[in-house]
Amino acid sequence: MAISLVVAAPSALGNEMLCRAFKQRRKQFNVVACALTRKDLLKQVAQHQPDVALVSARLEDAPRAGFQALRELRLTRSSTRAIVLLDCSEPEQVIEAFSHGARGVFCTREGFEVLCKCIRSVHAGQVWADSGQLQWVVQALGEREPVSIVSATGTPLLTKREEQIVRMVTEGLPNSEISTSLGLSAHTVKNHLFRIYEKLGVSNRVELVLYALSGRDASRGEDDPFQSRVGPMSA
Repeated sequence: MAISLVVAAPSALGNEMLCRAFKQRRKQFNVVACALTRKDLLKQVAQHQPDVALVSARLEDAPRAGFQALRELRLTRSSTRAIVLLDCSEPEQVIEAFSHGARGVFCTREGFEVLCKCIRSVHAGQVWADSGQLQWVVQALGEREPVSIVSATGTPLLTKREEQIVRMVTEGLPNSEISTSLGLSAHTVKNHLFRIYEKLGVSNRVELVLYALSGRDASRGEDDPFQSRVGPMSA
């Protein structure tokens, strides 16, 4: 079955060009609607419930309207997975995209074949980002205040020890340094990580970092864990 898409670009010409390109792949992709503004994008997603939304960071109504639309889509708990289209890959925009719930970022300087691969990966439940972009995400987390991961009712999902380990993982520390810092064996740290993954519904370190960055919690009700285009890291 073809992957259903909503396309949101800052110009009618941009939308038309993407639609024409996807029509050549009609067995794989089906553009069900296009949008030029934040309001129209939200309307089309609500009406069509597409599998994937391709959202330009800049829309017709504002330079950062795409990011605002992502925030509002998260509040509606939409099942649509968003890919942010960027004119160029810059740390601030990449971090903001993932912070607001994007499942992938795509630089429009890359070819259409790569975009198709990006869409298929995101539709399959993966996160689309290269190693450099993920490094920006990790660095941004290290500069932020520690986040306590709680449920919708404010109940902590992790123990104090588990929160310590999550904090160290987001700072980029390997298991060996975590075990030394906390006075635990490497085996114990690994067991803690597996319990953390199970509690949060993630599978590896990259997913854990993106979970923390996007501020996901139990109230969002998501059951599809993040995976990374650059491949899972070891526990």
